[in-house]
Amino acid sequence: MEEENGFIVLQQQKSQQLRARALQVGEEIEQAMKPQQPVDKLTILFLASNPQDTAKLALDQEVRSITEAIRKSEGRDGIEFFSRWAVQSLDILQAINETDPEIIHFSGHGSENGEIVLDDGSGKTTLVSKEAMAAAVISASKKIRLIFFNACFSQQEAKAVVEKVEAAIGMNTEIGDEAAIVFAAQFYSSIGFGLNLQQSFDQAKAALLLKGIPEADTPVLFVKEGLLAADIVMVAQEEAKKSSGSIMQMVKNIFS
Repeated sequence: MEEENGFIVLQQQKSQQLRARALQVGEEIEQAMKPQQPVDKLTILFLASNPQDTAKLALDQEVRSITEAIRKSEGRDGIEFFSRWAVQSLDILQAINETDPEIIHFSGHGSENGEIVLDDGSGKTTLVSKEAMAAAVISASKKIRLIFFNACFSQQEAKAVVEKVEAAIGMNTEIGDEAAIVFAAQFYSSIGFGLNLQQSFDQAKAALLLKGIPEADTPVLFVKEGLLAADIVMVAQEEAKKSSGSIMQMVKNIFS
């Protein structure tokens, strides 16, 4: 009898070890899939800069259009939107630390050399290189998933930072106010309805075509090596939120 009890205890220990290992593997799989999974609360940080010595941009209209698009989307309750105006270079780090966003949206001017134009504190222009922006992203937060440069000639900036984040959007040439506003508003509307990044980008370009704006080829989407834009979802659709079929839940159900 004692030998039989010992065998039962041993089998129970092995079963517990197997369960623990299965849960660990489930966690590892979910961790590996995490970059493509939606978050419970998506935070968007809008950084605006329009120094006095540069052409005036309709940044207030852009913010209005984006917030209205988010408000009308299915996932509006799961999105937080913060804006910072007349941004100076060090304001970027401060704003990221304050809001801890998944998406950074910069709207303003860009130079033909791939620099973004910020305010120097006195209303005049100062330039930030793509290398400096990439360094800021690395040091600021590991939560950042997407950086959207809604500025002229920002393709180089987007290409530089995508090595550090899941995806980035830039412009391969100049972009007009109306195009920038329409594209951004539709992009965030699509994100808010739970569409993946590729669908959201394509719908934003389609919105330009529907409005008769001949700049649909100006926005460019970059995705980190090893990822697909079609797999990146920022906001969960309502059906997905109701589902309990995650890998971890299925593993737990098996051993419960």
